[in-house]
Amino acid sequence: MTNSISKLSLLLYSWGKRSRFYLLSTLLLLVSQVLHAETNNSENKNKQPVIAYHVDFRVQVMPITALKAMVKEISSLGFNTLIMEWEATYPYKKHNIISNRYAYTRKEVKEFIEYSEDLGLDVIPLQQNFGHAEYILMHERYAYLRADARQLSQVDPTRLDAARDLFEELFDDMFSTHNSQYVHIGGDETRLLDCANCQIAWGDLGEEAGKSKIYVDYMKMIAEIVTERGKTPLIWADMILKHPDAIKDMPKNVIYIDWNYGWDFDRFGSDPRDLIKQYGLEFWGAPSIRSGPDDYHSNSWEKHLKNMADFIPEAKKAGYTGMVLTSWSTSGEYGYNWFSGEVETIEIYPIRQVYPHSYPNDAFRMTTSAFIDALQQNEPIKVKGYARSYAKNRFGITAAKANALWNILSAEVMNNKVVIGSVKLSGEKGLSEEDRRLAELSLEKIRELQAQLKNIEPKYNKAEFSHYTLQLDLREFWLNYRTIQGWVQSQEFTRKDKPAAIAMLTTLLVKAEQLNQRFYSSFDGALYASEIETLNEYRNHKIEVLLQRLSNQR
Repeated sequence: MTNSISKLSLLLYSWGKRSRFYLLSTLLLLVSQVLHAETNNSENKNKQPVIAYHVDFRVQVMPITALKAMVKEISSLGFNTLIMEWEATYPYKKHNIISNRYAYTRKEVKEFIEYSEDLGLDVIPLQQNFGHAEYILMHERYAYLRADARQLSQVDPTRLDAARDLFEELFDDMFSTHNSQYVHIGGDETRLLDCANCQIAWGDLGEEAGKSKIYVDYMKMIAEIVTERGKTPLIWADMILKHPDAIKDMPKNVIYIDWNYGWDFDRFGSDPRDLIKQYGLEFWGAPSIRSGPDDYHSNSWEKHLKNMADFIPEAKKAGYTGMVLTSWSTSGEYGYNWFSGEVETIEIYPIRQVYPHSYPNDAFRMTTSAFIDALQQNEPIKVKGYARSYAKNRFGITAAKANALWNILSAEVMNNKVVIGSVKLSGEKGLSEEDRRLAELSLEKIRELQAQLKNIEPKYNKAEFSHYTLQLDLREFWLNYRTIQGWVQSQEFTRKDKPAAIAMLTTLLVKAEQLNQRFYSSFDGALYASEIETLNEYRNHKIEVLLQRLSNQR
């Protein structure tokens, strides 16, 4: 029967997009889903749980040599799956305008997938098609699909036929290079479900039920595209958890990925465990090693390790059948460079970029290893104990030094939020004097931590350890600037203070050049040289602009 279904599927597909018999396709889809569910019930008991590593290439793209070093490392740690969010680095054929300057060649993609598969990794492509679609919608060619003329994050979900035409071609292109039975179809953070056309499409349902209906209608269409081609769709779970009214209409073969970065199970609205019981859904979980509020100068080590310790055991109890370790290079929110008065985009700029990966000497190996250990253990990992044990064994340092390292990495000053400015100008009312001086106070503490870190000398894996030092120095650099900025933006700052501020900023830019060189050395080969230059500019540009303003550079 399965062979007959497959032959019928191919026959229907060969009739073409416009002449396809939708009724028969729907019947085929239902039969296929029943077969899929029956097969899964018997296979799920025996198949190896999915342990996936997520790669985000919205920014910070790795050269192919670094990419291979990455998969070699994660394969050795115990991962069996790779989820590739290629975004604009994928070398599309018919839609090549989507591919950016860092796009791989098709030969590189195929060789990388073959290399990964030889290491035992199933390579799953992630093709965004609804939210986080800036890299597509920024182009004039696809402007007709925008949900909003100036917020380019989302496809208009009421344009089902037009969207289907485009994404059939993009998915077919992706499937020509990938062999996995799975495909990730995105679907997260679709924040414009109240667009003008969306509100019309709600009809008499009202806002909540209307949002759920148009979301499900759209993602159902995308899921059917990939199911018709013999693939199993994966989807981020946040939006269906937030708007679950129409969930019963979602295809039964969809697997939901619940990304949880340290919050309650019902953070998005519904509790996944309730939906699993009610509808018999399949869920995977997804903690993270890089996510908000991480930035280029801060990483929440304790938060991410606690995420592994808390979420993974609960996900196991909930019956999640797979686990994905996510790692986000940016928040996914962008600024735009518009041209003239027309809604024409020249470029998009990520609002936040985090500290990059650096294979084969990655700065995040500790939290990545913790993810694997948390999956293998029956009991939750002990955050402090794990971090100390990792440092002791990985770097060959004493227990006392390992404890000191953890105290440095987990110090509040490493990632606390700094509120800057005077009461009148900061946008915050009623700030305490301590809040107003938080950057200055934090700067004092971070310099104490820098002195402590210099007393810890690793015997092994020195390149990996050096990233802790660089991160600490970047934090000090950022707090140094924020202290100057807080003074300059305060009501106490007057024209007579300009020379002193100019001198401080000039000194800071000298330090910036030293950090630029260290940053380049740390990521040479792990990122493209032009990307390293962009990240250095990203870090220093605001200082340069403020200096130009105060010194009246013309």
